[in-house]
Amino acid sequence: MRIEFEIKGKAKAKQSVKFTKSGMKYTPSDIKEYANWVRLCFINKYPAWNAKAFENKPLQAIISVYMPIPKGFSKVKRNSSLSGDLRPIVKPDCDNIAKNINDALNGIAYPDDKQIVSLMVNKFYSDDERVTVAIQDIGG
Repeated sequence: MRIEFEIKGKAKAKQSVKFTKSGMKYTPSDIKEYANWVRLCFINKYPAWNAKAFENKPLQAIISVYMPIPKGFSKVKRNSSLSGDLRPIVKPDCDNIAKNINDALNGIAYPDDKQIVSLMVNKFYSDDERVTVAIQDIGG
């Protein structure tokens, strides 16, 4: 079984917990908002989905991040970017993007992200900034 959905807009990386001057821990609001956006995008695509469909199954997650092409790129670099020959080596980091998305989908797309035994994250340039996520069971 395979499910796929799209998250419009800029990818947000998971950040470590921040501390106030008084020592209280907190998660930045934009990170919480992005996690809520990821959940909403999933629920809009799969309104009747039950996470138990993936219960006790090893999963593979494939995340593709499409980032904007820098305005200063020449036509040659722009074309290389769009063809996939030139890939973004800028922040946010692949692992932090995946962490934020996988955590956000806990209990919604699958029971627990510990079930993800295979993870692939790719960054590409595009005129349409977005993230696509595919999750599938891989047997076992």
